[in-house]
Order: sequence, then structure tokens, then C-alpha cells
Amino acid sequence: MAEFLLDTDTASRLIRADRTTVAAMRRSGAANIAVSAVTQAELLYGARLRSDAPNIMTAVRAFLARVTVEPWDTDAAEQHALIRAKAKAQGRSAGVFDTMIAAHARALGVTLVTSDEAIGSLGVDGLRVQDRTL
Repeated sequence: MAEFLLDTDTASRLIRADRTTVAAMRRSGAANIAVSAVTQAELLYGARLRSDAPNIMTAVRAFLARVTVEPWDTDAAEQHALIRAKAKAQGRSAGVFDTMIAAHARALGVTLVTSDEAIGSLGVDGLRVQDRTL
């Protein structure tokens, strides 16, 4: 099982070969990296919107073939409901997909790799977060 779940922004940076992100992920070891099925959906959707869709789609599919894609399941759904309800009660918010990915990481018991400050500000109990720039 993977140790790190990449959020969509981090995965996008890897696909675009952002040097800082690539270096950080190489240090962690490729076998330790996964993405949520939610990230898969966001990457595929984003690629289809691009004017150079065929080229981007090829890059996205090549990336997805090299990492584990974790299926969204009932544990992730339960965690998502808990996180969103707690955040709403505290007057905090983050994007729905970002919250789903954070919930998925918590359900899997893995570290979420993100630079999204909104996720950090939610104060999700039991969620390990690593800034992608480290």
C-alpha cells in the first residue's frame, strides 16, 4: 500500500514535471505514491478541457499508469461526511473535491501531499499532511 496520496494540484505538477515536486516525490519513492479516484477524475476532466487535449490526455494516462489509483469507497465517504460536517459547524470550508481527497487519505491512513492551505486550516484530526514543496 502507498504511503502518500497526492492531491490533484500535486499530481498536475508532476505531470507537468515541476522540478521541485518531482524531486520531492523521487525522494519518497514512486512505489509509495497513490492518487484518489477523485484526483483521477479531476485530471481526466481537466485534460479534456485543454486545447491540446490529446497530448495532455496521453501524459495524464501515462502518469496514472505509474501510480496506484485508490478507489473511492464507503470508508472515504464516511470520513468525508465527518470532515465536512465538522468544518461547517466551525464555520470553515474547503473545496468539495479537496475535502473528498483529504477524507480519502484519512480513510486510507496515508499522508496527503498538498500545498492547499484550506485543507490545513480545516484541522482534520488524524490527517497527516506533507507540503508538496518539501
